Amino acid sequence: MDHIEVRAVHVSDAFALHELDFDFETDRIYTLGVRNQLLHNHVNGNEDGRVAFAFELVETAVDPPLYKNFHGSENSLGKIKALLRLTEGGFVALADGKVAGGIFLTVEDHSSVARIQNLIVGRQFQRYGIGSLLLSCASDWARKQKCWAIVIETQNTNYPAVQFYLRNGLEIWSINRHFYPPGDLSHEVAIFMGKRLLSTPEA
Repeated sequence: MDHIEVRAVHVSDAFALHELDFDFETDRIYTLGVRNQLLHNHVNGNEDGRVAFAFELVETAVDPPLYKNFHGSENSLGKIKALLRLTEGGFVALADGKVAGGIFLTVEDHSSVARIQNLIVGRQFQRYGIGSLLLSCASDWARKQKCWAIVIETQNTNYPAVQFYLRNGLEIWSINRHFYPPGDLSHEVAIFMGKRLLSTPEA
């Protein structure tokens, strides 16, 4: 791969993005542990013995490995087209002139954060820094929109994505056990990750 460039995304990129193989396979996931018991909280060096809930994401091996097929979902091309029509900002990466990935963003005006609606990198183009490059472009775009943070939602089953975002400076900000409606994703845990771009929102 000799040359990688980034440009603004267009609705006409939908087919090329859909043709990318962005399914994933993992032999690890995160399982959510929940405890409700007497925990020893330390306040000013003293134990107060209050009852508290404790939540923890535990890295867990799975055998056989988990495979997620995004192309198998109904009307997956239509979903990408709809996503592009709603995108306020976004970029595609071109590897030697071919679409290799894309990132799509919207601004949540009420909280002044930029939300990554999706980040796609074709499996054949991974490990070339394309995802990190797209994420960096998204962060620059978000700063220009005066957003104080960039956020994304992923799932406990998408171990590779969580690891990628952690490597790129995002942190786990919250989790939700009941975020997804009844259906294929209802058993999954939503993981919300974010990264501060500005110390305070700009007026």
